[in-house]
Amino acid sequence: MFGNARHVLHVWDYHHGQVTRIVVSGCPPLHGRTVREKQTDLATRYDHLRALVCREPRGHRNLLGAFLTEPERPTSHAGVIFVHPGGYFDACGDSTFSVAVALLESGLVPRATDDGEQELVLDTVLGPVPVRVRLRQGRVVAVTMSSGPSYALGEAVLETSELGRVPVTLAWGGLLYAFADATALGLELGPDLPPSAREHVLEVGTALWQAARERLRADVPGIATDRPVDLVTLVQELATDGTPLPPGADARPAGARVANFYAPRTMGRTPSGTGTAARVAALVAAGRLALGTSYFHESPVGLRFTARPVRREGSAVHSEISTMSYCMGIATLVLRDDDPFPTGFSL
Repeated sequence: MFGNARHVLHVWDYHHGQVTRIVVSGCPPLHGRTVREKQTDLATRYDHLRALVCREPRGHRNLLGAFLTEPERPTSHAGVIFVHPGGYFDACGDSTFSVAVALLESGLVPRATDDGEQELVLDTVLGPVPVRVRLRQGRVVAVTMSSGPSYALGEAVLETSELGRVPVTLAWGGLLYAFADATALGLELGPDLPPSAREHVLEVGTALWQAARERLRADVPGIATDRPVDLVTLVQELATDGTPLPPGADARPAGARVANFYAPRTMGRTPSGTGTAARVAALVAAGRLALGTSYFHESPVGLRFTARPVRREGSAVHSEISTMSYCMGIATLVLRDDDPFPTGFSL
C-alpha cells in the first residue's frame, strides 16, 4: 500500500479547542543530545516534515504540532519539539497539555494510579516542564502545567497606521507577548460575536501583530537578548461578576477574555498556556494579582484555562495552569514520491 511512499508518519490529534498533532513515529532519528539540538536538526534536515504535518492539505493555518523524541534527562518521560505551520516554538502550553494527556492515555508512560495525580516531566528547548495529570477511575480528567520562570518586561507603545498609538504590556511566559487592552480599542471578545465583529477583531489583531513583530523587542532575563515579540494578545479584563473592567482599571481582575495572534489573521482557539503565564507575571508585578489567587483566561471559543501564581524568585513568577485535552483522531500521514505538494501549502 505504501510502496511508493517517501514518508509515512503516525500521528495522534488532540484538542481543547486548539488542535495539536502529535507525531509519534515515522520521523527519522534526530541528531543531538539536547532537545534544542534535535530541534535544530529537524529544522535543518527534515523541516519538510514539519511543514507536511501542519500545513494544508493535511493540516491548516491554526494547527499546532509536537514531535516526540527520547528524553534529554534520565528522569524525564519524553522530549518534545513544538511546531506550527510557520516554524517552531521553544515553548507551547497547548501542546504540552495535549502531549501529557496522550502519553498516559496511550500507555507510552505507564499509569501509576487510577485515582489521583501522576507527575510527568517533558524535556523542551527551554528545559524540563513538570506536568501533573489527574486521573479518576482510570480516566484522565485534567492536566496542570508548571509554567517555569515568567517575567513582566514593562510597557511600550505601538505606532500603527491603522490604529494610531496603542499602549501594550510586554511579558514572557515561554514566548514573548505584547498585551493590548481590547476594551480601550473598542473591541468585544467572546464566542457569540457576529461575523462582522469577529472580522474586525482579526483585522485589529493582525495589524498589532505585524507592527509588534517589526518594532518591538525585549531582553528576557537569562533567556534571550533583543528578542522580537512572538504573539500579540487582545485582553478584555473581567471583574468577579463577569463584567468587563474599564480601560486602565486598577482593580484586581478575576480573569480575562483573550485573543492571541501569532500570524496574520491567525487567532488562537485557546487562551494559550504561555500567554496565561506571561499575563499572570505582568499582573503579579503590577500588584494586581496576589500569589495563590486563582485567575482565568477564556478564549474566543469559550474555552477556559485556570491559573494560579505559586511563587516568586526575584523578578520571576512561577504559575500553575490547568485545563483538559481530548483525543479526537489517530491517523497515518503518507507522502508519496510523486505528491505535487511535498511540503504542503498555506493560503
